[in-house]
Amino acid sequence: MGTKKAKGKEGDISRRYQDLIEIARLVSTCMNRDYLIKTCLDQLSQRLGKRARCVLMERDELKLTCWVGKYDCPIEKVPVCKESIVWEVVKNRVPVNLTDIRQTEGYRHTLSDAVKIKAIIPIWYVHPVTQEENKVGALIVDSGKEGSPISSKDFDYLKVVGELIGAAVGRAELVEHMIESIKKNEVFVGEIAHNFRNRIAPLGGFTRRIEKLAKDAGLANEARYVYQEAKALETHLEQFEKNMALLSREWIGIRDFGVPTT
Repeated sequence: MGTKKAKGKEGDISRRYQDLIEIARLVSTCMNRDYLIKTCLDQLSQRLGKRARCVLMERDELKLTCWVGKYDCPIEKVPVCKESIVWEVVKNRVPVNLTDIRQTEGYRHTLSDAVKIKAIIPIWYVHPVTQEENKVGALIVDSGKEGSPISSKDFDYLKVVGELIGAAVGRAELVEHMIESIKKNEVFVGEIAHNFRNRIAPLGGFTRRIEKLAKDAGLANEARYVYQEAKALETHLEQFEKNMALLSREWIGIRDFGVPTT
């Protein structure tokens, strides 16, 4: 009997670590924040047999953006009540496992079904450049109307998942900022190239005309040289614009690597 229990326990630990390895593999390769969070919620919900949802910061609000499980009330983009304990968890960055309904006294609930027994895991990361601690949101897991508490082992599991998601979201947001920066530079370079090209084109046409009309061979050669340089410069500008567009597409490809297209 003891051997069976030990084997069962070992199997549970093995599955738990395998889940974490799968999630770690996902967060190390995927740069798409929304797909990353949805996949993690699916996996931990299947693993624990619980409902799971994620709230993310949008300016000065926390909004429900992703969820797994059955809910009897509207949930999409619902802003988290300012008096909710979720706000406190996000601000303090301290995970909370609510196992007794008395722990929620003094707080208001966001969802109308008011599930009081749940685990709340803050999602945050340290910016790799500024070293600033950025609050992303929170992971919330519960049993719905069943009301059974999250075990201490599952709570520890969720804390690790929260840390992995936080690190991955930080990397994904950094990639998004880089893509935005590259796109802005692409537009900026395009405008400069366009204005520069508008000045080069008349120069090329003018020197071409001089070459044809010039009676002096030396002047004609000089005009031909200037014309060729103007055309070469136009070619370089065109190639530079293409390279900027290619760089933007490459970073978008990095962000969406591993995300299904259908």
